[in-house]
Formats: sequence, C-alpha cells, structure tokens
Amino acid sequence: MSTPIELPPIPPNIASLTAPQLIGTLFNWTLFGVLSVQTYVYYLNFPDDKLWNKLLVYGTYIFEVVQTAMTGSVLYFWFASGYGDLIDLGQVQISPVETPIFCGIIAGVVQCFFAYRIFTLRRSYLWICVLIVLIAIAQTAGAIAVGWLSLKFEQFALFHESVTLTQTAYVWLLGDTLCDILIAGTMLWLYYSSRQEGLKNGTRILGRLVRLIVETNTLTAAIALTSFVCYVTLPNSSLFIATTLVMGKLYSNTLLVTFNNRIGLRKAHMNESSSYGSGGTGRTPIRRPNDFNSEVSTFRIASDRFGAKSGDSYEIRTLTENKERDLTSTPSVV
Repeated sequence: MSTPIELPPIPPNIASLTAPQLIGTLFNWTLFGVLSVQTYVYYLNFPDDKLWNKLLVYGTYIFEVVQTAMTGSVLYFWFASGYGDLIDLGQVQISPVETPIFCGIIAGVVQCFFAYRIFTLRRSYLWICVLIVLIAIAQTAGAIAVGWLSLKFEQFALFHESVTLTQTAYVWLLGDTLCDILIAGTMLWLYYSSRQEGLKNGTRILGRLVRLIVETNTLTAAIALTSFVCYVTLPNSSLFIATTLVMGKLYSNTLLVTFNNRIGLRKAHMNESSSYGSGGTGRTPIRRPNDFNSEVSTFRIASDRFGAKSGDSYEIRTLTENKERDLTSTPSVV
C-alpha cells in the first residue's frame, strides 16, 4: 500500500501567492472579449481592406485565441487539478510560452506596424523608424529568451537566482517601455511639426490619430514599466505575473483600435465636407461613394508625402483636400 504524499501546509499569505495568477488571467480574458468585439467591428466596416491588413488583424486574433486557451489550461493546472498543492502553484507549466514569448512577439509586430505608419507620415523619419524596429526586435528576442529560460528552471522561485534570466527580463521589459515611449514621442513631434507648417484642417485628423497612438502606447509602456519595477523590487512576490499576463492583449487591442479608428476619421471628414459643401448657399453637399468604401491604411502629410496615386489611402486624400480647401478659401486682398 502506497503512502500518501504529504503536501506542505498552506501559508498565511496564500492570497498574495495566488492572486496575481488569478487576477492577471481574469483581466486577460476580459481584454480578449474586448478584442473579439474590435475584430467583429473591423469585419463589418472594412470588408474591402487590403489583404495585408486583413492578415494582420485576423492573424493577431487567432494568435490571441491560442494564447487565451493556454492561459485557461495553466489556470486549470494551478487552481483545479493542482488545487491546494503549493508545489504545483509554484511551477511555471506552459505559462512562459503564453506570457513572455507570445506577448513579446505580438508587441514586436505592433511596434513595427507603428514604425511603418510613422514612415508613411514622414519619409525623413526613416532613421527613427529603423531605431524603433531594432528595439522591437531586441525586446522580442529578450521575451523569447525569458520564456525559454523560464521553461528550463520550471519554478517561479528560481527566477531571481539566474543572472541570465534577470538580464533578459531587463531587455524585454525595458526595451518594450523604451520602444513605446519612442513611438509616442515621435508622433507628438510629428503633430507639432505639422501645426508649424500650417496644415489647418488636416491637422485635426492627424491630431485624432496622434492622441490615440500616444494614449495607447503610454498605457502599454506604463504596464511594461510596472512589470519591470515589480520584478526588480519584489523578488519574493509573483505580482509581476499579473501585469505581464495582460501585456499581449493590450497590444492586440491597440492594433485593432488603430484600424477601427478610421471609422471616426471617415465621419469627421464627411462632416467637414458637408459643412464646406453647403457653405451657407443652400446647396446639397455631394457625397462620393468612395467616402465610405475607400481603403484606409495610413496617411502622410506635409512635404514628405509620396505622390498621389489611385490606391492612396483615405487619410492622404482627406489631408490633401483640406489643405487645398484652406488655400482656396483664403480671401484675396484687392
């Protein structure tokens, strides 16, 4: 007859050991619901979008479906099959795959996407875009290294004993923070430059995008920095698990919000076109079909924009038309 295995007694601070995994997973699932709604909104409003955009959006969603299923599997291991077993609670199981590795990959993809948008806004910012891409690659590599080393050590308690794992965690989290701050700062400077160049109505459209990108990237940078601080200052706590669990979903939602923001840009452009078309003369504004069905992927402004083509994006045309409107509506001095 086999003797039962004696489990270690439950410590008085059990809530501080279990809460980060539980709360982080619940927030992860909540953000997955938001992401599902965002994906459905994109599906309804942009059926004729570029193939590359569709692959990016739907590929990100499938990626997050897999990640969400993995978090459910780990949560079952910690709180169902391993309920009351503190040894199982301290095991990483497959969490390093769905948290640092998946999170680092999706973050790198989104950061490279924003680098591309900045480049299409201003070609002269190529060096900044290259820098963003390099940092994004570095943080992705750091995240993959953290995941691989975590699987190797198997226990959360052993993380801080490894100098290599700690250093790669620094590369991942600090690189993530730096990249997001650089994106937000570049967009703010771009907006300031466009205002100095006198692009009046077009600046309103740019301002909407800048505000969105700055707010979302500031949020992701804050979460990454919080994860870094928790990991460094609280070596005996698993609080960093809660913050890192939501990072991937934040980046995915940031990507979808950026794509779906074009709906608001369309409405803003239609309102401006209606106001200008009527002009107080009682004329009915002409609404072109492609105001609703045109493809919107990015936009460019000022002297660095590419030449207009038939396939140019909605925001390029909007900014160009608004700039021409500012010029033609200026009263001449006799």
